[in-house]
Amino acid sequence: MKAAEGKRAADGRITISQSFDFSASHELRLLPIGHKCSRNHGHNYTVAVSALVHDDTHGDLSALGEYLDATFDHRLLNEQVTFHPTSELLVVHLVEWFRDNVQSSTSIRLVAMVVSETATTSARCDGVTDEVTISKTFKTSHGDVTLVLGADGLDEFGFITDFGDLKPFGAYLQAPAADAGLRTAGPALVAHLAGWFVDNIEPEIRGRLVSVRVDSGTTTGLWERGDAS
Repeated sequence: MKAAEGKRAADGRITISQSFDFSASHELRLLPIGHKCSRNHGHNYTVAVSALVHDDTHGDLSALGEYLDATFDHRLLNEQVTFHPTSELLVVHLVEWFRDNVQSSTSIRLVAMVVSETATTSARCDGVTDEVTISKTFKTSHGDVTLVLGADGLDEFGFITDFGDLKPFGAYLQAPAADAGLRTAGPALVAHLAGWFVDNIEPEIRGRLVSVRVDSGTTTGLWERGDAS
């Protein structure tokens, strides 16, 4: 039997990721006048992009970083875009830009785009389904509790939900029962937190709970919503 000439490349997919930072301010002017976020305020944004590439493709995503620097860095976002400049709408805009300016002319295919306003809040757009979710992390003395929320569509303000609407959940995490449970972060706790959120917070907001993760020391508990939920 004659050996095949050359070597056959391993089957699989290559995913590359790059992160870019910029500083900018925005005014969420559609919010009530008394809402603090309706006034000018700034963030140190991080944009993370993941994409599929072929092994013979130069996987350079720096064009996105150049666009962010030229268009948004040290600027008022309201003057740079035509939409209400929430993170959710900004991530949708960047996905569209990426498809028009990178994906359309290369074999690179978007997996996901994430826009983070802070270390604990971010918006993610799936490159395949276009689903937008937000992530909010609550710091506690025993570990971090991270919520991921989705929606059937963004509301008129460009939010899945205002992070202020999640304050009751943060308060509940400080309650004695939850505080004691966070010391162990076992499966029962993460399921309990998910159930409490679905019963007490979800009916009052536009978003729906996708997942809850509890990171406590060396232990991580993850609850993910089933398709039938």
